[in-house]
Amino acid sequence: AQKISSAYVTVAQVISLELPTVESETFEADTLDNTDAGIPYQATGRTEGGSCSGELFYDPALTGHQNLTELLRVPQDENWQITFMDSEDSTWTFTGAGFSLGGTVALNDGLKANFSIKLDGIPTYPTGGSAA
Repeated sequence: AQKISSAYVTVAQVISLELPTVESETFEADTLDNTDAGIPYQATGRTEGGSCSGELFYDPALTGHQNLTELLRVPQDENWQITFMDSEDSTWTFTGAGFSLGGTVALNDGLKANFSIKLDGIPTYPTGGSAA
């Protein structure tokens, strides 16, 4: 869902979604006196949000799809939400800093569009678990 004004509006006709690949950053912490064959790494304390992408049946007349192309015409940060079930306990929210959209036309298939959202930071995940 895309946040329009103050409410999240479902993006219609999505047929596939690739969740953000969020990765904790590391750095190679090897030293010249390391006698182990393994290369040591340490966490930087920062996390790369990655990007979220997907495919939808595209309809240029739909207001929701026009909202997507508006992000190309007037680039801006946008709030997004992925709900896995009808529950706040299964929702990821995030800010997108960049957006891309491209189409595909194929014989015997509907008009499709691929989209990608570059995350600004990391998603807000449901809470309740604890890190080990």
